[in-house]
Amino acid sequence: MDDTNSSPETFSAQPADRTEVVMAPPADAPAPKRSRTRGWLIGGGAVLAAALLAGGGIALGAEIADAADEDDTTSSVSDDRSDDDSTDGASASGDASNLGTDSADDLVAMIDAASAAGEGEPTSIDLKRDGSAEVTLEAADGAETEVRVDSGGEASVVSTESADDDGAPQNVLDADTIAEIVDAALAEADGRIVEIEADDDSTSPWNVTVLTDAGEFVELDLDAQFAVVATGTETDD
Repeated sequence: MDDTNSSPETFSAQPADRTEVVMAPPADAPAPKRSRTRGWLIGGGAVLAAALLAGGGIALGAEIADAADEDDTTSSVSDDRSDDDSTDGASASGDASNLGTDSADDLVAMIDAASAAGEGEPTSIDLKRDGSAEVTLEAADGAETEVRVDSGGEASVVSTESADDDGAPQNVLDADTIAEIVDAALAEADGRIVEIEADDDSTSPWNVTVLTDAGEFVELDLDAQFAVVATGTETDD
């Protein structure tokens, strides 16, 4: 009897071709978490943008309101200026039926009333649309006094300016001079005298404004002999 024990051979059988199987994650696996930092940045940016837009809207509204206030102020100033000029003789439009005169005696009477109310020699007279007049008196020391004479002949001092270095006026409006000026001016432009002014210019010491029936203001410069040396025209607009 053969005592020799044959030991069984041990071996592992492996398939010739191996296939790797990749397991899919379970269907209910949790989704990846978003970064909390990124979410905070996005939300903070939106809040900041909204704040900036709100601030810009407030600033823009303030600028629009300021512009509107400025327009209102400009409009108010313009209206006030128009009201102030409405009584001026030759510088504003309106009813001119009482403006000016073709009588030298009327001018002399107004100047005499002004001279009795203030000090100085008459150097100008400016007639107004309400029938009144403003007369300028200049004293020997150069001081000027404005006197208003109403349509009834009552005179009152409006203002007085202190003396200056000009001294006494070289040309004044006395009765004879006014008569000469009125004759010369109305011979050149038929109408009514609305202003006469004397200055120290030796070439044309007399400046006259005449309102014609056509509504034109004719400005005349007269020389020392009352001859017309220059003319200009402005309509009553």
